[in-house]
Amino acid sequence: MKKHIIVHVVLATSFLLLSQLIWAEKPSVATNFWQCTTTDAESKVWTIDGNYQLTAINESFAACKKQSAYPKSCKTSKKNCEHFVNGQSTRPMWRCVALDRAASIWPSNVYAVRDDAALAGLAYCKDNSDIPASCYMNMITCRNLNAQNDAMGE
Repeated sequence: MKKHIIVHVVLATSFLLLSQLIWAEKPSVATNFWQCTTTDAESKVWTIDGNYQLTAINESFAACKKQSAYPKSCKTSKKNCEHFVNGQSTRPMWRCVALDRAASIWPSNVYAVRDDAALAGLAYCKDNSDIPASCYMNMITCRNLNAQNDAMGE
């Protein structure tokens, strides 16, 4: 009889532990944060995540100053910071498309600055098109791939 009760207790305990594992919430991971980078003369990089931009930038700069062989060369700026919301970067990701007379499309790589993407798309067209003199760029072909989706989820 004792053996029978022990088996039921073990089974019940196992079931409770298993159900807790299945239904337990995953541990929360900080998904909203700033990531800032500092570099030195040797192109070494110190990247720090923080809840606030100022905290992350100051900590990455301090880490560079402390660990670099050339601490006076440590450089950083707000441009070296990236904000993440729900784990996604909010940094612009511009891609522009150049066109030529043959109606070929020449997409640029992704750039943080729209004008850089436009110039890159135009250069790509001129370097690869059969009729490079006909390459042109209309800024309406530029798109921020990281733009927030509209209310319809498109």
